[in-house]
Amino acid sequence: MAATNSGIRISVVIPAYNAERFLPRCLKSVFAQTLKPMEVIVVDDGSTDNTAAVAAALGATVISQANGGVAAARNLGIRNASGEWIALLDADDRWAPEKLERQAALVRPETVLVYTGIRFFDDQGIRSEQLAVDPAAASKMLRYCNPIPCTYIIRRDAVMQDGGYREDVFACEDWEMLVRLQRLGKFEAVFDPLTDIYLHADSLSANPEMMLRGLDLILDSMLLADLRGFDRWAWRRRILAAQLCSAGLIARDNGLKDELRYMLKSLCVWPSPFWQPWRFAMFVVSVRNRFRF
Repeated sequence: MAATNSGIRISVVIPAYNAERFLPRCLKSVFAQTLKPMEVIVVDDGSTDNTAAVAAALGATVISQANGGVAAARNLGIRNASGEWIALLDADDRWAPEKLERQAALVRPETVLVYTGIRFFDDQGIRSEQLAVDPAAASKMLRYCNPIPCTYIIRRDAVMQDGGYREDVFACEDWEMLVRLQRLGKFEAVFDPLTDIYLHADSLSANPEMMLRGLDLILDSMLLADLRGFDRWAWRRRILAAQLCSAGLIARDNGLKDELRYMLKSLCVWPSPFWQPWRFAMFVVSVRNRFRF
């Protein structure tokens, strides 16, 4: 194993479940990095296809476990990683060649995480892109949403300080981890979209009900833990409103029938026009989509 030429040692961890069709594209982007990782670990999460064989043939180190979900797979990979920094990547996504190099350049002694902007793509090509949110703004937004998708390199000792990702949370586990990590050090951002996220119907991110169930598991224990009285009540409803709106957008992007229901419920839970006022415009679009005006 060779250390990276930036002076920090990066291990790539990729959880994979039935991902044989995605891994060639994913791993090609990893091995094309201008800053080479010291190791690439694919955690086969109880796949029933040839995920493990494909990953090994492409040059990754493969660790297998019974199906336990993405959080358990990440934890297993991180525990077995040798690098002081972990770069997380989902098996259906990919990186721009300079991603790790540009992230490594921002690491300072107080840094615990460096994230990037994103692009969304499907089988027809790039659909949209988003620049990364400024770290100061992201820290405030973590109260009610996750503005930092899984694009980051993360300090290994920080992520494992409390045992790693919560394995009982099958969605929103990234969000819960980010709230913990912001208490341990600084976040940095590469604003350019250097991570490509693949949109497809089988993705966990295409399941709004799973996202909302995950929110239930972290709402009181993490997002509202420091609040009492009216503030706790109000923030509970704001957070639910924001996430119901997100669920509506997920439904819209994936052609699901519940788009309008989620948008309407978001406005009912917190009807103030001063909290994320764009929710009202999104509701109008959802009505038009539903009735095809």
